[in-house]
Amino acid sequence: MSSTTTTTPVVEAVYGEPLDGAPVVRVPTDLAPLLAEAHRRVRGREAGVHAGDGVVTDPSGKRLQPTPAVDRWQPPSDDVVALLAGATRPVVLAGPGVVRESAVPGLHALAAAGSLGVLNTWGAKGIFDWRSRHHLATAGLQARDFELGGLAEADLIIATGLDEQEAAAPWRLAPVVEVSPCSLGPLAERWGRPPTDIEVPRLRAGLAGVTQAGWATTGAPLAPTKVTQHYGQQLGGGGLVVADPGTAGFWVARTLATTGIGGVIVPAAPDARGFALASAIVSGRFDPTRPVLAVLDGLDDQAERLLEVAASLSLRVAVEVWRDDAAPLDADGHRDRLAALLADGGIASVATDPSQLDEMIDVAGPVVAWRQPA
Repeated sequence: MSSTTTTTPVVEAVYGEPLDGAPVVRVPTDLAPLLAEAHRRVRGREAGVHAGDGVVTDPSGKRLQPTPAVDRWQPPSDDVVALLAGATRPVVLAGPGVVRESAVPGLHALAAAGSLGVLNTWGAKGIFDWRSRHHLATAGLQARDFELGGLAEADLIIATGLDEQEAAAPWRLAPVVEVSPCSLGPLAERWGRPPTDIEVPRLRAGLAGVTQAGWATTGAPLAPTKVTQHYGQQLGGGGLVVADPGTAGFWVARTLATTGIGGVIVPAAPDARGFALASAIVSGRFDPTRPVLAVLDGLDDQAERLLEVAASLSLRVAVEVWRDDAAPLDADGHRDRLAALLADGGIASVATDPSQLDEMIDVAGPVVAWRQPA
């Protein structure tokens, strides 16, 4: 592992709201914004950095002020209510803003009031238990996700909390009404319809077929969905899986079954190198008892530096690197090693069967995640 030289400039990374007495850690200047962004995603609160001058900025350099109170009850307009009342096949497309605005209960209320299916982008994984009748699928990762996820058959798309980086493929496949996440609960009180069946979209059925076929395999190299199944089994009860963009990030975002929000994070930005390790550091500082796994495609200089930050804080970080040249493991071997890795920390590598990606592409088209919208 490389060492940080004594000439490396440092700043204090302030985690949490400014001036609230949050812990302070000195880290290399260029890593501070990454840790602040990881804090925002893991903790659900803004974080800032400063260079010892008392001026706290967000990761982009903008001066950060204490977050003002937000009215999270925003009644919908009569026009929005009328649009829903006139729709016979409405579908919700939800993004990470629903989580960020603490609007998941409002979304649940609206889905129940209108017997709505909800398609979520990967930044909103977990807004419904994967077994819920309202959960249609996670979308935005492949070219045909939105088409096959039910939007092409809808007569109204209720779009809420979207991040354009997670909606790079065309999704306006039917008339759209955009609803603020803070209006979802109030909308549920003004509109509803008798209980109806919610059709399982072709996307969910197709992805499930490939995913579950991988679950049934046990030999080496492991199917990617067998690896993510192990992640869900060992971290799904309150743990955290964080992956960087890339091959491993695709499989985590695509196939790791979620039962609640906050258990799986894969960033939308294509340049989020080091995000998984930064998130593991943030989580470990605030809750050392929570099991966390950082999933990467490889180790580079930035990863080495983040591991040094973790070591300086006496954090035992668990890292699994997806590498084609890793020593093959069967299912039992991987499951047992993963349990030890989570208990003791450290770095391990796993090889996966690349042919399963072709099967996913046959279902939903090429991977489009981490590309800029057209």
